[in-house]
Amino acid sequence: MFQSWKFIFLILISTIFLTACGESIEKQSVKALELAEEAFIANDKTGTDEVDGVKLYKPITFAIKENSDAQNIIFEKSDQTLTLLTNPNEEMNSRLFYDMLLADQSKKIVEIETFIKDGAFGFAAVIENNDQQVELIANVGGSKITTVTKDKNIAKNLRVMMEVVRSLNK
Repeated sequence: MFQSWKFIFLILISTIFLTACGESIEKQSVKALELAEEAFIANDKTGTDEVDGVKLYKPITFAIKENSDAQNIIFEKSDQTLTLLTNPNEEMNSRLFYDMLLADQSKKIVEIETFIKDGAFGFAAVIENNDQQVELIANVGGSKITTVTKDKNIAKNLRVMMEVVRSLNK
C-alpha cells in the first residue's frame, strides 16, 4: 500500500514540475521581448566579424555562410538558420520593416514591442508559425534578423538576435 502511494505521489510531483516548465508561447514571448529590449537599450556589442564591409557582432555559436553579402547575411547555429537583411538606404529611425510586418495580414503576431533610444527605432516580434515553432524578428532601423525556432528557445534567441542587429548600427 505504501509503495502505491509513493508511486502516485511521484507521478503527481512529476506532472506539476512538467506543467510549470512548459510555459505558454505568450508567456515566453513576453520574457523574450523584455530581453530584446534590454539588449536594444544596452547596445553593448561591437563588431567581431565583417561581411563585404559590414562590421557586426557574431556570437561564438553562429557561423556565417559563405554565400552571404552585405545586404543578406546568413547565419547558421546548430540546426537553425538566421537571415540578416540590411538596407543601407534606411536611417536608424526607419520604421519600414515594422510597417511591413503590421501590413502583412497573413502573419499571426503573438507579441510585438517597439523600442526607441538615441534616435534609433527598433522592434522585436514573435509570430506564430505552427504548433511547435515560431518566427522571431529583431529589427533596428534598416536592419532585420529573422529565424524560425522551437518555442522553447524564444527568449535566448531573440536577445542574441537583437544584440546582432543592434551591433550593425554603431
